[in-house]
Amino acid sequence: MHPQYLIIGQGIAGTLLSYEFWKQDRSFFLIDEPHNISKASLVAGAIINPINVNRWTTVHEHESYISTALQTYRDLEKDLGVSLIKEMSMLVFHGERQKELFKKARSYSSGYVHPPGREDIARVNRSFASKYDVVKVAPVWKIYAEQLLSAWSGFLKSKNLLKEEFFHADECVIAPGGVAFKEIRAEKIIFCEGAKAINNPLFKKLPFTRNRGEALLLSVPDLPGSYIYHYGIRLVPAAKDLWWCGSNYRWAFSDLSPDPGWRMQTEALLRQWLTVPFKVVDHVVAERPTTEGQQFLAGIHPAMPSAAIFNGLGTKGFLCGPLLAKALSKMLIDPHRTTSSTVKPLDKWLR
Repeated sequence: MHPQYLIIGQGIAGTLLSYEFWKQDRSFFLIDEPHNISKASLVAGAIINPINVNRWTTVHEHESYISTALQTYRDLEKDLGVSLIKEMSMLVFHGERQKELFKKARSYSSGYVHPPGREDIARVNRSFASKYDVVKVAPVWKIYAEQLLSAWSGFLKSKNLLKEEFFHADECVIAPGGVAFKEIRAEKIIFCEGAKAINNPLFKKLPFTRNRGEALLLSVPDLPGSYIYHYGIRLVPAAKDLWWCGSNYRWAFSDLSPDPGWRMQTEALLRQWLTVPFKVVDHVVAERPTTEGQQFLAGIHPAMPSAAIFNGLGTKGFLCGPLLAKALSKMLIDPHRTTSSTVKPLDKWLR
């Protein structure tokens, strides 16, 4: 087997990059762990939202990220024949401290932040305690992450472009002229491993930070599913009467077992915030591929041009990933002619 590109990992990074190669008629093969239920992409809320509601700031160059993301996910919907994206509004609740931050940011001028309308307020009053101020962020878009990864996996398998097995670095030979892994001979290898990249011998000098997050799956049958709700934690509609609730960050940890203390605190907050009944259906945990300063890591190894990485997408992965995948694919296809302000060189860490 002689693909141009060997991709390791099919989270959101590996999915988006392989889709770019497929659209550009480039040959590739993807290896992903079997039954990888701990993917951070599946624990994420998967929202395209240009507003950081904790600081009331907008994502840098958000218009370019949003336009590319919307086009990419709508193209994927057509190609895969599944629904993957839904436009929504997000109602953000805040107390006194958050209210002051909002006033200082003057975020109504962003074009995405609005005072709540009469219908918004009516819905809030039916389901939430009345002691909070509410701001509406719209539009935002929910991405159905599990359907996306599953449908793309199925498509790749139908084309014999995906194999589910554990990738072991010691079985792979990476040389300046190409890559050999078992029966595969490729021109380049791209690591989209998520949190496992911190142990990758080629890229271990990159500024990774270990971080785990967890989320609850809730049954809240009386909560209107036409909104996303945010108050420190976020409630995102997942399926009929089911809601994704999360998430937290933990920088010091020894395993990926669910934290009963965090669950108790979250349930207590929900009881203060919600006036409708809820029930916890599931509690999920995953390690996130995060970096110092939330830097995206997308580029070719400066000393080993046959190896590249696509990682560190973090909480904005579903927003920023499509534009980064497009820029990285162009760089990989033509590394001598392509320059991009989107993909930053890795030289300062890897030289």
